[in-house]
Amino acid sequence: MIVYSALPYLLAAAPAVIVLLAVLIGGCTMATTRSANDPIGPERYYSDPKSRAGEELTQELDRRAVREELRHLVEERQ
Repeated sequence: MIVYSALPYLLAAAPAVIVLLAVLIGGCTMATTRSANDPIGPERYYSDPKSRAGEELTQELDRRAVREELRHLVEERQ
């Protein structure tokens, strides 16, 4: 009996819930908003010969290794 009395309210709320979910899902799937003058940059792959992605990764790993060494030296001195 409770379902029968709640049914009109559920039917009235259904369109608003559907629109809300559609807006939320659509907003979550959008990466960023871009204008025509702000195009998406080209994707970079490690296998691309013109890509510097591999060099950037190597530099980041080297930087982290040096940082870890410095941290160990500071810990030894204390």
